[in-house]
Amino acid sequence: MSVLTKPALLLSLVFIIAGCAHQQGSQTYNHGYAHGHNHTLHDGIVVPLFSDQQRVGFAELKLHDDKGDLELWLTTDAVGGNPLDLSLNAEVTVSLPQSDTTAVTLRVRNTDNNEDEDGKGNIRGSKTNYFIFPGDTGADATFLMGKGFVANTAISFVAGGVRYTTDVFKLRPHIH
Repeated sequence: MSVLTKPALLLSLVFIIAGCAHQQGSQTYNHGYAHGHNHTLHDGIVVPLFSDQQRVGFAELKLHDDKGDLELWLTTDAVGGNPLDLSLNAEVTVSLPQSDTTAVTLRVRNTDNNEDEDGKGNIRGSKTNYFIFPGDTGADATFLMGKGFVANTAISFVAGGVRYTTDVFKLRPHIH
């Protein structure tokens, strides 16, 4: 065994033992782990975003198990470093076809700063990549609550006359 492969092997074993080995399926970018958290920028589920069958970006959707609220970030890269901004009046649909509530609409929190739950503003040039549900809509989000919640889900929206969508993926909560 070469001098370089021994440290690499040891490092790999540490990740496997710690239970944080990257588990990416061939058709998914879900970074789900059995120990109740995700290794993404916001601890959500990251899925590719398509337009006309071409990947144009990524959506990171985070479900909070304690409140049933959803947070969504749209980016051009899977790690979430480059925002994919939409107009402040954009609406994003999260479809849950096997649920009693088959879809919910995500909107900006506000048009001043559109802060995420960490207090970070998300407005750049009158556009944003951050959307929430229920926000101040008064909608009931209790059906999304609980550590055991799992649902087939898809995200879609129209911007500039173009439809964007994700493939169906399993939505699971970020557990507090």
